[in-house]
Amino acid sequence: MTNRQTAAPATLIGELCHQESRDHKTIAYGGGALLLASAFGNGLNYAFGIFLARTLGAEEFGLYALALTIFNILTLVVVFGMDTGAIKFISHHLIEEQHAKARQTLVAAASIAFGSGLVAAVGLGLLAPPLAMTVYGKPEMILSLLFFAAAIPLAALTTVLISALQAFQTVRYTIHIKYLWEPIAKFVFAAVLLWAGLQLLGVLISIVLTLVISAALAIRAVHRLVFSGSDSLLVRNTHEARTLLTYCLPLAVSNLFGVVAPRSDILILGYWANTQEVGIYLAAIQTAAIMSLVQGAFDTGLAPIISRAWSQQDRARMRDSYQTVSRLCIMVSLPIFCGLILFANDILKVFGPKFLNGTIALMILAVGQVISNATGSANTILLMSGHSRLVMTNTVVMGVALLATTAFLIPFWGMTGAAIAAASTFILTNLIRVIQVWRLHHVQPYTWGLAKPIAAAATATGIVLMLHNSAVMLPSPVLGLALGMLYLSGLLLLGINQQDRLVLQSLLSRFRSFFGER
Repeated sequence: MTNRQTAAPATLIGELCHQESRDHKTIAYGGGALLLASAFGNGLNYAFGIFLARTLGAEEFGLYALALTIFNILTLVVVFGMDTGAIKFISHHLIEEQHAKARQTLVAAASIAFGSGLVAAVGLGLLAPPLAMTVYGKPEMILSLLFFAAAIPLAALTTVLISALQAFQTVRYTIHIKYLWEPIAKFVFAAVLLWAGLQLLGVLISIVLTLVISAALAIRAVHRLVFSGSDSLLVRNTHEARTLLTYCLPLAVSNLFGVVAPRSDILILGYWANTQEVGIYLAAIQTAAIMSLVQGAFDTGLAPIISRAWSQQDRARMRDSYQTVSRLCIMVSLPIFCGLILFANDILKVFGPKFLNGTIALMILAVGQVISNATGSANTILLMSGHSRLVMTNTVVMGVALLATTAFLIPFWGMTGAAIAAASTFILTNLIRVIQVWRLHHVQPYTWGLAKPIAAAATATGIVLMLHNSAVMLPSPVLGLALGMLYLSGLLLLGINQQDRLVLQSLLSRFRSFFGER
């Protein structure tokens, strides 16, 4: 056996280890950046919701919640899956160094999303009066619907453009536009206009103005990163557009169910209950949704890696990245979940005394969200490996089941029934996705390393619960801080393996750079 033959396996192993380390850093650094930015941005959005609830009152906040739900549904539906398609195909073209095709895919995806957004805007503008008066019996909702209609094409275009930029292995523009500019601008504009006495009208103006500038910033970012310095003309490629549409049309169908169904609880609750209950339920949803930010942040870093691993038929890389993201999601989600369960009353009280009625709903939604996070990124694996039709089928089945259970439970149990329907359906759907990924690719998201964060979270929660029930009256913020410190101490005592240490070092590095440390 020659030295070359002997060295070859070692060289291959070294290359694989280097690739694995690089993927961990990409997921941790990019996902960590998004997690920190989303914590800041969505923290401001959450504070914005509290600000509106206390300023407008539960009833007017409920009207805003209904109109916002309809806006979110239409915005996500009209994207037609072009955000996911852009990441998949642009990543593939960049691997093959086909930069012209990558640019053509980007333009096609953005054009389709913006065009369909315009159609939806006109449709909602025409249907606003009958929808507000006939369906919901709330004519004061018309103004909100008209303003949100104008914002739909802007939001759709921005969504696709910043998703496409992620395929170029940068999350900078997602952070700057989605998590910094939008929450800050919306809050500042609304505060000024509310101070001027415009009330809900001022809030609506602030949202539209913010989205106009967001679209302009996204277009400028695409021009600088993708088209600047390119001498080649952008030639229309009908084959690329057809390929994109073929992949995304099943996603469009699944989005129709996957977007409408998860928000059917608010829509149906708005029909059966008063606007005050809708506002309370929205506060519970927004609070439980804090955990979904964790999954979304790390999925952003995972999607391009899975797309490339699938293109190269590298199952080991797919499995390792899948398990890394699952471990990160559970590690970060568990202390948040424990805090939501322990301090549900204190959290909702911040919105106002009436919002305490949503405590049970918040706890149920938190259980559904943490189990959903624990299933890992199965849906991302299916999407990036080309199984968009299977994703469509899953989403349609989930949508029908959620619509049915929501429509059945809400008339009897109100917001509690809505929370039960939402949590149970999401749990079942995500477990099915995990099974499907295993059957298709023979990879699953769980390792024995997950036992450590679970044990640390259980121990920290038990100690804090005893302190909470003891004679010593400690305020909730102090107990919340104690929960976090005990959880981190438990992780350190149980030991952190080499992979997790690498990931945490990358997260710490991103944390320092995010706050400008050198």
